[in-house]
Amino acid sequence: MFDGVDVRVRRQRIGAGARIGAGSVIVADEFVLADGVVIEAGCDLRAARIELAEGVQVGAGCRVLAADGFTAGSGTRLDAAADVVCRELTVGSGTYIGPRWQVGAGASMEEHSTVTVGDGCQIAPDVTLNATEPITIGNDVGISPQVTIITHGYHSGHAVREGHHAAFAGVSVEDAVWLGFRCTVLPGVTIGAGTVVAATATVTASLPPGVLAAGVPAKVKRRLEPQALGAAARRTAVEDLVGRWLERLAYKGLHVTPAGPERVWRVRDGDGQQWRVRLTPAGGPLHVAVEGRSGTAVFDFGEPLSIVGDLDAVGHDLRDFCRRATWLFPYPVNSTGIVPHRFARLLT
Repeated sequence: MFDGVDVRVRRQRIGAGARIGAGSVIVADEFVLADGVVIEAGCDLRAARIELAEGVQVGAGCRVLAADGFTAGSGTRLDAAADVVCRELTVGSGTYIGPRWQVGAGASMEEHSTVTVGDGCQIAPDVTLNATEPITIGNDVGISPQVTIITHGYHSGHAVREGHHAAFAGVSVEDAVWLGFRCTVLPGVTIGAGTVVAATATVTASLPPGVLAAGVPAKVKRRLEPQALGAAARRTAVEDLVGRWLERLAYKGLHVTPAGPERVWRVRDGDGQQWRVRLTPAGGPLHVAVEGRSGTAVFDFGEPLSIVGDLDAVGHDLRDFCRRATWLFPYPVNSTGIVPHRFARLLT
């Protein structure tokens, strides 16, 4: 714990390796940080109960005001400059929430002002949740930049007594939904599991599961009928993924030696540290191994996706690249990519 932290608590429990950035303010009756939790500088967390599981990261400048509790599951990251005001906030495991997440945007200290975000969600920057009424987001949900979810709507010039309508109703976004860029979800809506809402759509009524919806108001355009990749196509997809990732490493300033028949690439950084990236041959399990100074991490591209071993910088870069390509590997903490050398030298 760094100097300058202002902690005003009754009861606290801080796990091994937890770090709190200087200037953070934490106000809580119960304050529990599991092992490896990182709260970066300048945060202001205020809750009757704060409980952050192993490996949770809270970015710089976040403010969370939740009178009945803020809990986050293992490996979740709440990125910089979030501004959260609601009665209760619950975030699952392995979820990433991008910068400038805004929860509140209205009377969000009321009895029903609760927000629940599931496991494995990916929420992009500048998303707004108007949490006057409950908002429930399922598991593995993708939310694109500048999406807005609204739970109440009225205008003083359109009064109920004059025959107009005021909406106060919660929103439910079920598992594996994808909300496209700048779409808006209005009060009382349920979006069924696996549905895709196209960019800039306005969802005014509930949508069934497994469809593509678009327009203002959003209408069902077609049913989604994806077909899982067979073994050969899956291997081709992974080989293409690894090839594009190695090209990205070279752009970032690492030296990559082309693979020979043994399907092994050698990677070296500017400090002389070396890695071997190995893709198992056809006929065997679909594994990519990253061998570095600290050991070997094996990415298993079978089902379910898994990682065996500890990730170093290159391993985290591969996992982050996989995430962007929708191969979401579970791991105790969120991964970030290597900063390209041409940018890194300007940031130091």
